[in-house]
Amino acid sequence: LMIFFVAREDMYAQDSIDLLQNSGLQFREHEEHGIEPLEFAELLMSSGIVLMDNINWLSFHSGYDFGYLLKLLTDQNLPQEENDFFESLRLYFPTVYDVKYLMKLCKNLKGGLQEVADQLELRRVGPQHQAGSDSHLTGMAFFKIKEIFFDGNIESTSGHLYGLGTPFATNVNNFQDNGDNSNSS
Repeated sequence: LMIFFVAREDMYAQDSIDLLQNSGLQFREHEEHGIEPLEFAELLMSSGIVLMDNINWLSFHSGYDFGYLLKLLTDQNLPQEENDFFESLRLYFPTVYDVKYLMKLCKNLKGGLQEVADQLELRRVGPQHQAGSDSHLTGMAFFKIKEIFFDGNIESTSGHLYGLGTPFATNVNNFQDNGDNSNSS
Protein backbone atom coordinates (compact mmCIF):
# COMPACT_ATOMS: atom_id res chain seq x y z
CA LEU A 1 0.00 0.00 0.00
CA MET A 2 1.57 3.27 -1.12
CA ILE A 3 -0.01 6.65 -0.68
CA PHE A 4 1.30 9.15 -3.11
CA PHE A 5 2.85 12.47 -2.29
CA VAL A 6 3.15 15.31 -4.80
CA ALA A 7 5.94 17.73 -3.90
CA ARG A 8 4.51 20.52 -6.05
CA GLU A 9 1.20 20.37 -4.13
CA ASP A 10 2.06 19.27 -0.59
CA MET A 11 4.06 21.07 2.10
CA TYR A 12 7.24 19.26 3.12
CA ALA A 13 10.66 19.59 4.71
CA GLN A 14 13.36 19.31 2.04
CA ASP A 15 15.75 17.46 4.34
CA SER A 16 13.05 14.83 4.92
CA ILE A 17 12.47 14.43 1.18
CA ASP A 18 16.23 14.11 0.59
CA LEU A 19 16.52 11.51 3.34
CA LEU A 20 13.66 9.45 1.91
CA GLN A 21 15.03 9.62 -1.63
CA ASN A 22 18.50 8.63 -0.42
CA SER A 23 16.88 5.68 1.38
CA GLY A 24 15.35 4.42 -1.85
CA LEU A 25 11.86 5.92 -1.82
CA GLN A 26 10.73 6.70 -5.36
CA PHE A 27 8.20 9.52 -5.30
CA ARG A 28 7.35 9.17 -9.00
CA GLU A 29 6.49 5.48 -8.41
CA HIS A 30 4.20 6.52 -5.56
CA GLU A 31 2.58 9.20 -7.69
CA GLU A 32 1.94 6.76 -10.55
CA HIS A 33 0.96 3.64 -8.61
CA GLY A 34 0.06 4.82 -5.13
CA ILE A 35 -3.37 4.93 -3.53
CA GLU A 36 -5.34 8.15 -3.92
CA PRO A 37 -5.05 10.26 -0.75
CA LEU A 38 -8.83 10.49 -0.19
CA GLU A 39 -9.20 6.74 -0.64
CA PHE A 40 -6.47 6.23 1.95
CA ALA A 41 -8.26 8.64 4.31
CA GLU A 42 -11.50 6.68 3.92
CA LEU A 43 -9.69 3.42 4.66
CA LEU A 44 -7.99 4.94 7.70
CA MET A 45 -11.27 6.34 9.04
CA SER A 46 -13.10 3.04 8.58
CA SER A 47 -10.24 1.03 10.12
CA GLY A 48 -11.26 1.86 13.68
CA ILE A 49 -7.86 3.22 14.70
CA VAL A 50 -8.64 6.95 14.61
CA LEU A 51 -10.99 8.82 16.94
CA MET A 52 -10.36 6.11 19.55
CA ASP A 53 -9.17 6.80 23.10
CA ASN A 54 -7.90 3.25 23.52
CA ILE A 55 -5.45 3.44 20.59
CA ASN A 56 -1.95 4.72 21.38
CA TRP A 57 -0.02 6.33 18.52
CA LEU A 58 3.75 5.99 18.93
CA SER A 59 5.90 8.25 16.78
CA PHE A 60 9.28 9.90 16.38
CA HIS A 61 9.52 13.63 15.61
CA SER A 62 6.08 13.42 14.04
CA GLY A 63 4.67 16.92 13.66
CA TYR A 64 4.76 16.76 9.85
CA ASP A 65 3.44 13.18 9.87
CA PHE A 66 0.38 14.07 11.92
CA GLY A 67 -0.07 17.28 9.95
CA TYR A 68 -0.22 15.29 6.73
CA LEU A 69 -2.61 12.73 8.23
CA LEU A 70 -4.92 15.48 9.53
CA LYS A 71 -4.90 17.15 6.11
CA LEU A 72 -5.88 13.82 4.54
CA LEU A 73 -8.56 12.94 7.09
CA THR A 74 -10.25 16.35 7.01
CA ASP A 75 -9.66 17.04 3.30
CA GLN A 76 -8.81 20.59 4.34
CA ASN A 77 -5.72 22.71 4.79
CA LEU A 78 -4.20 22.59 8.24
CA PRO A 79 -5.41 25.19 10.74
CA GLN A 80 -3.46 28.44 10.82
CA GLU A 81 -3.24 28.45 14.61
CA GLU A 82 -1.28 25.86 16.56
CA ASN A 83 -4.07 25.60 19.16
CA ASP A 84 -6.52 24.59 16.44
CA PHE A 85 -4.03 22.04 15.09
CA PHE A 86 -3.74 20.41 18.52
CA GLU A 87 -7.53 20.36 18.93
CA SER A 88 -7.81 18.43 15.66
CA LEU A 89 -4.94 16.17 16.69
CA ARG A 90 -6.67 15.35 19.97
CA LEU A 91 -9.94 14.58 18.16
CA TYR A 92 -8.48 12.22 15.56
CA PHE A 93 -5.54 10.84 17.58
CA PRO A 94 -6.46 11.17 21.28
CA THR A 95 -3.33 9.44 22.61
CA VAL A 96 -0.06 10.36 20.89
CA TYR A 97 3.46 9.79 22.18
CA ASP A 98 6.44 11.30 20.36
CA VAL A 99 9.70 9.55 21.32
CA LYS A 100 11.75 12.58 20.22
CA TYR A 101 9.75 14.70 22.68
CA LEU A 102 10.26 12.11 25.43
CA MET A 103 14.01 12.21 24.80
CA LYS A 104 14.24 15.86 25.75
CA LEU A 105 12.78 14.96 29.15
CA CYS A 106 15.45 12.30 29.69
CA LYS A 107 19.00 13.26 30.54
CA ASN A 108 21.63 11.88 28.16
CA LEU A 109 19.30 10.81 25.31
CA LYS A 110 20.25 12.71 22.17
CA GLY A 111 20.14 12.43 18.40
CA GLY A 112 17.91 10.73 15.90
CA LEU A 113 16.09 7.42 16.12
CA GLN A 114 19.13 5.25 15.43
CA GLU A 115 21.26 7.16 17.93
CA VAL A 116 18.70 6.83 20.72
CA ALA A 117 18.27 3.14 19.88
CA ASP A 118 22.03 2.69 20.21
CA GLN A 119 22.02 4.52 23.56
CA LEU A 120 19.19 2.26 24.77
CA GLU A 121 20.99 -0.81 23.39
CA LEU A 122 18.15 -1.69 21.03
CA ARG A 123 18.76 -3.70 17.88
CA ARG A 124 17.19 -2.60 14.63
CA VAL A 125 15.48 -5.16 12.40
CA GLY A 126 15.62 -4.14 8.73
CA PRO A 127 17.08 -1.13 6.93
CA GLN A 128 17.15 2.36 8.41
CA HIS A 129 14.58 4.90 7.14
CA GLN A 130 12.13 2.21 6.02
CA ALA A 131 8.64 2.36 7.52
CA GLY A 132 8.51 -1.10 9.08
CA SER A 133 11.99 -1.00 10.53
CA ASP A 134 11.66 2.56 11.86
CA SER A 135 8.20 1.84 13.32
CA HIS A 136 9.45 -1.26 15.12
CA LEU A 137 12.47 0.61 16.50
CA THR A 138 10.27 3.55 17.57
CA GLY A 139 8.02 1.16 19.49
CA MET A 140 10.96 -0.54 21.19
CA ALA A 141 12.46 2.85 22.11
CA PHE A 142 9.14 4.06 23.52
CA PHE A 143 8.71 1.04 25.79
CA LYS A 144 12.34 1.13 26.95
CA ILE A 145 12.13 4.87 27.73
CA LYS A 146 8.81 4.34 29.51
CA GLU A 147 10.36 1.61 31.65
CA ILE A 148 13.72 3.26 32.42
CA PHE A 149 12.91 6.96 32.70
CA PHE A 150 9.21 7.11 33.57
CA ASP A 151 8.78 4.03 35.76
CA GLY A 152 5.83 3.07 33.55
CA ASN A 153 3.94 6.33 34.24
CA ILE A 154 4.11 8.13 30.92
CA GLU A 155 0.50 9.24 30.39
CA SER A 156 1.23 12.88 31.26
CA THR A 157 3.45 13.18 28.18
CA SER A 158 0.69 12.26 25.73
CA GLY A 159 -0.13 14.94 23.21
CA HIS A 160 3.29 16.60 23.06
CA LEU A 161 4.96 16.74 19.66
CA TYR A 162 8.64 17.58 19.45
CA GLY A 163 9.19 21.05 18.02
CA LEU A 164 5.63 22.22 18.59
CA GLY A 165 4.31 24.13 21.58
CA THR A 166 1.23 23.53 23.64
CA PRO A 167 0.07 19.91 23.67
CA PHE A 168 -3.53 19.41 22.60
CA ALA A 169 -4.24 23.13 22.97
CA THR A 170 -5.49 22.75 26.53
CA ASN A 171 -2.52 20.96 28.09
CA VAL A 172 -4.93 18.19 29.09
CA ASN A 173 -2.55 16.40 31.40
CA ASN A 174 -1.09 19.48 33.07
CA PHE A 175 2.38 18.34 32.06
CA GLN A 176 5.00 21.02 32.64
CA ASP A 177 6.96 21.68 29.44
CA ASN A 178 10.58 22.64 29.96
CA GLY A 179 10.30 25.32 27.28
CA ASP A 180 12.67 23.76 24.73
CA ASN A 181 10.73 23.78 21.49
CA SER A 182 13.65 23.64 19.08
CA ASN A 183 13.26 21.84 15.78
CA SER A 184 16.71 20.27 15.60
CA SER A 185 17.03 16.50 15.35
